Amino acid sequence: MSSASVSPVSFPTHSFDDPLIGDGAPGFAIGSFADLAPWSYASYPHRHEFYELVCVTRGSGTHVIDFVPYQVAPVTMYFVAPGQVQFWEGHTALEGYIVTFVEEFLVPQYGDRVSPRQSLALDPLGTGHALHLAPEEVEPVTTLLAALVREYRRPGGTDVSVLQAYLHILLVEMRRLSRGADVRTVEEDSGTALARRYLRLVSEELPYEQSVSGYASRIGVTPKHLADVVKRTTGKRPAEIIRAALTVEAKRLLRHTDLTVAQVSQRLLFDNPSYFGRFFKRETGTSPGEFRKRAGAADYLRSVTRPPT
Repeated sequence: MSSASVSPVSFPTHSFDDPLIGDGAPGFAIGSFADLAPWSYASYPHRHEFYELVCVTRGSGTHVIDFVPYQVAPVTMYFVAPGQVQFWEGHTALEGYIVTFVEEFLVPQYGDRVSPRQSLALDPLGTGHALHLAPEEVEPVTTLLAALVREYRRPGGTDVSVLQAYLHILLVEMRRLSRGADVRTVEEDSGTALARRYLRLVSEELPYEQSVSGYASRIGVTPKHLADVVKRTTGKRPAEIIRAALTVEAKRLLRHTDLTVAQVSQRLLFDNPSYFGRFFKRETGTSPGEFRKRAGAADYLRSVTRPPT
C-alpha cells in the first residue's frame, strides 16, 4: 500500500452547523422525527460528525447502519457513532425520540478521570447498533428521554449540567440493558483504555496509517505490547482490526459511490487495483465487482418491494 496523498470520498455529512439540528444547547439536541424531518430519516447514505441515539416508539421500516439492516419495530433503541454510514428505507409513521450530541458535551462533568475517547458511556451498546426493549424496560428509558425533552425545552432556558446528567444516566441504562449487567463506573482498566485508543485511532487515521507499528508509535507502546493487549481485550489481532476497517470502508465506497474499482483502490491507498482485488476477495469471499453487483441487486429488490410511504 502506498503513502500517496489522496482525498477521501465524502459522503453527505451532518454536523451541528446544520440548522436542521438547532442550537438549544451547545453540542446537544433532542427532538422527534417530525422535529428533525427530513434529516432524521434520510434515505440516502450519510455520516454524522456526532453521536446519535434513536428511540422508535411507533412505525416500521429498515435502518441500515454500516451495511447491517435493522428492522424497525417499537420499542427499539439505535446507536450510531460519528463517521458511520447510515440510511433509512421503507419507513412508515416513525415516532419517537432522536438524541444527538458531540463527544465533548458529556466530557466536562463525567470525563475528569478518564479520557472521553475511552469512556464506556460513549459506547452504550458495545459493537452493536440496535437494542429492542422488553416491555418492562420501556418505561425507565422513555422516562429519561421525556426528562431530557422537558429540560431541553424548559421555559427560560435549559441547564446544560442537567442535560449532561440525564444523558449520562440514559447511556449507562442502555449499556446495562444491552449487557445484562450493572455498569459500576465509566472508568476502564489500562488494557481496555489502550485497546479503545487503538480502535479510535484506526477509525480516524485509515487509510493513511495502515501498519500496526505506526499505531504503536503514535500511542507510545511497542508493537508487541499493543498486539498482546488488543488481542486480550478484543479477541482480535491489531492487523485484523485494520483489515476489517479497510474492508468496511471499501464496501461503503463500492456500494454508495460511482467510483470505479481502481478509484476505490486508489482512495484506500493500495499500491494497485490487483492487490486491492485480492485483498477484498480474501476478506469477503467475493471480488469488488461482484460485491457491487450484488449490493445493487439487493438495493433494487428492496426498492420494488418496500411498503408504500
